[in-house]
Amino acid sequence: MNLTPLVFEHDRKTTLAGFREAIYADPPRPPSITFAEYRALNNHDRELFDQVREDFLRLKVRVETPEQKQCARILTRLIASNPRRKNSRRGLMISAPMFYGKTELALLLAQFVERKHAARNPDYMRTGEVPVVWVEMTEHSTGKALLAQIVEFLCPTITLNRSITTDRLKKMAVELLHTHQTKLLVIDEAHKLGGAEPSSIIKALQNESSATVLLVGINLLAGRAFGSGDGQQVTMRCDLVELRKVSLTHSDGMSQWLDWVIQFDRNLPLIEHTKGVLYKNAISLHKASGGQLAVLALIVERLVTSILDDAGRTGEQIDRVRLHAVLSSLKRFGPKGHRLKLEDLVDATVVKADLAVTSNEVDVA
Repeated sequence: MNLTPLVFEHDRKTTLAGFREAIYADPPRPPSITFAEYRALNNHDRELFDQVREDFLRLKVRVETPEQKQCARILTRLIASNPRRKNSRRGLMISAPMFYGKTELALLLAQFVERKHAARNPDYMRTGEVPVVWVEMTEHSTGKALLAQIVEFLCPTITLNRSITTDRLKKMAVELLHTHQTKLLVIDEAHKLGGAEPSSIIKALQNESSATVLLVGINLLAGRAFGSGDGQQVTMRCDLVELRKVSLTHSDGMSQWLDWVIQFDRNLPLIEHTKGVLYKNAISLHKASGGQLAVLALIVERLVTSILDDAGRTGEQIDRVRLHAVLSSLKRFGPKGHRLKLEDLVDATVVKADLAVTSNEVDVA
């Protein structure tokens, strides 16, 4: 079996090399084998096969959301229109509480912009074009720290003097964004920006650079940086997309939730997985996750990991005991105090039996 696990050479996506490594990671779908064939592999090949499966689930299995489509449309419009403005350029804000998948969404949007640019300009890396810049803020980050990250992303070998002025850094950042034809500047963890000074820097960047600014963070409108004072000027220039829980009280919400669950169900990299077991537990998964996609993805990842970590397993079917254990371990991420019991969940064996009955009924008909 010829398997190649994913190997990242760069730890951070806040460097150009690390960022491109992240958005171009493309793990293959694991080959389909029986559990007997899996057990016949030697220890090294089994570990390799499990790594490939984990890579596939973590980096390749994605479900599209309405917010992703909305943000992609907005960015396409802004990236086309901002170069035709001389000041007060527009941006996009993605705001939500914790565990709503904000950074994951931002990465998908950055990938969308970068790959779209690559399709039109296949030699863009060789010619030094950097369509997307990604920076991440830490607690109480200043505007000067933001500018320094932009400069270091675009010029990795530079050594910045600690005494350099903010104005000089701003000029360097703007020139580099222009030189490298940057279309999108992603500022993740933007809620950690401290006060009015960073907001004025972002406003200056919007005035002096044609790059579209994407701000991503927790409840951005409630913070000091964007909820009051000078920060409101940045807010007024941005489209706002707020990520929300999926409610099952409306048919649209139910349809969306079931679609997400089905996508995970169909792509679980488990050997001889019974498709439909997650679907049968969709309502319980909603209760456990509170309707949050990021928590649903975490449940699925933990579920697969719990199976792969069980060295004594005799198969990889999802049973309700294992599912209940995973849901219980993640209570702190979902709604407080959900009271799912073992009997609320459905085994893969039950799903198999249902499928067999349905198949027999079809044959008779």
